[in-house]
Amino acid sequence: MSPAERWAVPLWAVFAIGNSALMWVVPGAETIPFHLVWISLALVYGVRPWPVPATLAVCLGVAVATGAPLWQHAHSKVIAFEETAEIPLMCLLFLVMVWHVRRRTAAVAEARLAASRERVAHEMTERFVRIATHELRTPITVARGYAEMLQLDSSDPGQASDVSVVVDELGKLSRITGRLAALAWAHQDARDGALVLDLGALVQRVARRWAPVVDGTIRVESAPTPVAGDEERMETALDCLVENAIRHGRAPIALRVRQDASAAVVEVEDHGPGIAPARARELLRGSDSPYSPRSGLGLMIAQGIVEAHSGRIALTRAPSGGLKATIHLPRLRPE
Repeated sequence: MSPAERWAVPLWAVFAIGNSALMWVVPGAETIPFHLVWISLALVYGVRPWPVPATLAVCLGVAVATGAPLWQHAHSKVIAFEETAEIPLMCLLFLVMVWHVRRRTAAVAEARLAASRERVAHEMTERFVRIATHELRTPITVARGYAEMLQLDSSDPGQASDVSVVVDELGKLSRITGRLAALAWAHQDARDGALVLDLGALVQRVARRWAPVVDGTIRVESAPTPVAGDEERMETALDCLVENAIRHGRAPIALRVRQDASAAVVEVEDHGPGIAPARARELLRGSDSPYSPRSGLGLMIAQGIVEAHSGRIALTRAPSGGLKATIHLPRLRPE
């Protein structure tokens, strides 16, 4: 319990008793202390709500303590009897306030419980993904190794062709488990231990690595652009976007880095048409989030990493007819 909650009730009790006594002393001018008692009661209840029985008892006690001098002064004709109508009205006003406070308290408690359940579910999902990918990697690697041995040792062309299918499928499983592992840590906050990295140099490195895959048809427009973040994770996000452009688009692939007034911007653009017009319209309307399973794990991983860096990804139709993924990251302000 905070000091404010601990001392609120005793201080209010002293204040209320003093003003109730003052109402007897100043007949005809008791309106101010009367309202001060009720206002202070509402304030102290907002700081430290009581159970319903205690609330009703306090309300009744305050009504008697402040109503008695009002009634006495009205009986003595110092004030009009109409003034005593404030007693039930203030009680009703206070009880309405209590009702609203209790509703809000219940709503906040329910929201906290829902958030706690969601956090636990998210943690369990992440833990399951990490454990599953860790446990799957070893048997997949072993199975792929044996399949490759069978492929090399096989003298039967038909059998070798069948084994090559097994090797390819095991390779796909290996890549999927790697993506799931990346997805498990993609949303972790990147601000802890963040370092200054150069987006321009990072994009150039990514382009050099992917250039052989598309016969060198990757165009890069970059300039030194410092941002704060995790270099390995940002490289993974760019890899996912470039791979998505290669797989679903058409060369050449364009990578651009620039700065605007408030953000560092990275663009990954393909020259399509790798996406059907209807699908492109969905992306342009924003009706299909990058979290959609139809968008693939790559976009989900990239989205999670960028959001962990307090950024965002926008998907738009490029002038070339392809898809343009634009990353917006907070600029690193010069000190």
